[in-house]
Amino acid sequence: PTTAATSGEAKTKKPLFGKSGEQAGLAFLKRLHELHSSGMPVADSVKLLNQRLSDPVQKQIATTLWKELSEGRNLARAMRRMPGIFGASSTYVVEAGEATGNVAPILAKIIAHLEESRAIRKKVMASMAYPAFICCVAFGVVIFFLLYLLPQIQDMLESLGGEMNFGAKLLINGSAFLIKIGPFLIVAMGIVGFGFYQWGHTDKGKVQLSKAILRIPLIGKILYYSGLFQIASLMETLVSSGIGLTENLRLVERTIGNENMRRNFHLARIAVTEGKSLPDAFRQYKLMPIMQLDILDIGEKTGNLDHSLGEIANAYRNELSRRIKRMTNVVSGGALGFAFALVALVAVSIVTSIFQVSKSISF
Repeated sequence: PTTAATSGEAKTKKPLFGKSGEQAGLAFLKRLHELHSSGMPVADSVKLLNQRLSDPVQKQIATTLWKELSEGRNLARAMRRMPGIFGASSTYVVEAGEATGNVAPILAKIIAHLEESRAIRKKVMASMAYPAFICCVAFGVVIFFLLYLLPQIQDMLESLGGEMNFGAKLLINGSAFLIKIGPFLIVAMGIVGFGFYQWGHTDKGKVQLSKAILRIPLIGKILYYSGLFQIASLMETLVSSGIGLTENLRLVERTIGNENMRRNFHLARIAVTEGKSLPDAFRQYKLMPIMQLDILDIGEKTGNLDHSLGEIANAYRNELSRRIKRMTNVVSGGALGFAFALVALVAVSIVTSIFQVSKSISF
C-alpha cells in the first residue's frame, strides 16, 4: 500500500490544467471558503461543491479533492496531488491551519495573498507589454527596409549610375551577413543555453545563477522585493494563525523560489532554532534591509510579531510597486528610443543615397 500511494503521488506531479490552473484553484478556494466559513466542515464543503458545481474545471477539482478526502487524506495532502492547481505555499499554509484547527481564516489569508500576488504579476506583465510591442514593431519595420525596400532602391540607384552611401551599404551587407550566419548563431545560442540549463541544475550552479538573477538591472530588484514580500506575508499569516516560530520558518523556507535566498533563510532558521533571535538571525545572513529588521525587532520584543510582519509586508509591497513603475518608465523610454534610432538610421541612409545620386544627375 505504501508503494502504491507513493507511486500515485508521483504521478500527480504533472500539472493538470496548464497555466490557467492557479486561477482555477483561486476560484475554487473562494467557493470553499464561503461554505467552510459558514460552519460546514471542509470535507462536507468539498462534497457539496462536487455535487453542485457545473463548470468542468471546477467540477474536476472538486471531484479530485473529494476522492482524496474520502480516502482519509487531509485537505493539504489532497491539494498537493494537484500541483498545477494549488501552489506549494498554499498547501503548506493549509497544512499549518489544519494542525491548529484554523482552516477558515487560513483560507481567507491564502485567497488574499494569491489575489495580491496575481495583481502584482499582472502589473509586471502589463508594464512589459508596451515596450515589447514597440520593439517588435521597430524590428519589423527595419527588417522590411533591409530585406525588401533597400535592395529595390539599390537596384534603382545602380540603374541611374549611382550607388548607395557607406551607411546604406553597411546596413545591406550587415543584414546579408546576419542572414548567412543566422542558423549557426541560433545553434550556438542553443548549445550555450543548454549548457547553462545543465549547470543551473547543479548545487553550485543553482546558487550562482540565483545570485546573478538578483543582480540583473531593474528586474533583479523586483524579484528580490517580490521574494521578501512573499516571505513577510506568509510569516504574518502563519503567526496570526497561531503557528509556532520554528514551524513557521520551516514552512516558509519551502516556498522560497530563489535558491540563494532560500539557503540564507535556511541558515537563519537554523540560527533561530539554536537560540538566536529572529531579527539577529535575519541580520546575520542579510535577509532584509536594516529598517525592516528594526521593525521586526520591536515586534518580537513587544510580542506583536504578526503586526510587525504585516507592516514589513506592506513596505515591500509599496517598494515593489515603485520599482515596477520605475522599470516601466525606463524600459518604455529605452524601447521608444531604440526603435526611433533603428528606423531613423535606415531612413537617413536611404534618403542620403537618393540625394547623392540626384546631385550627380545633370539635366
